[in-house]
Amino acid sequence: MNDREVELISRCQQGDQDALKEIFDQYHKKVYRIAYGVVRHREDALDVVQEVFIKLFRSIKNFKGKSAFYTYLYRLAMNTAIDHSRKKKKTAFLSLDEEGGFQPSDGYEKRPDHIAVQKELEEKVRWAIDQLPQDQKATLIYREIEELSYQEIAGAMGCSVGTVMSRLHYGRKKLQDLLKDMVKGGGG
Repeated sequence: MNDREVELISRCQQGDQDALKEIFDQYHKKVYRIAYGVVRHREDALDVVQEVFIKLFRSIKNFKGKSAFYTYLYRLAMNTAIDHSRKKKKTAFLSLDEEGGFQPSDGYEKRPDHIAVQKELEEKVRWAIDQLPQDQKATLIYREIEELSYQEIAGAMGCSVGTVMSRLHYGRKKLQDLLKDMVKGGGG
């Protein structure tokens, strides 16, 4: 941790709301990306972000600095998003056609037939990601969305770099197999 982070965390631990706001300003976009990668709905991801920072403010007194702060925060974000997703799946069927998909840019790509194909592809990818075991899904989100290093992922997930590499390998392989089968007419 850098000196500024240490100071902010110390101020948060003493109940300083301005310090929490600074931490929020610095990290909320990253927390949103993690949350969105799990829940895949804008409003749900925003709810998760809010919940993460409430939990952070309540639990920051327990942060001892044994791991990097972002590792602590990312783990909190991932766990909160996973919990939110589980609760949501128990209460309602999650629609795949809500906000957050690939956004067409202009002209050719805005044609209805191309939007439909793009939407179908997006739904297949989402479906395939949802088939992954939670640890592989989380590892892929950390690597592909958050672009964390293997070491950072290992810290956030509390496992070895070798385990991270294994989860990425098997997660990507399973995605490839699922999507290959779907292209041939199966799945979903």
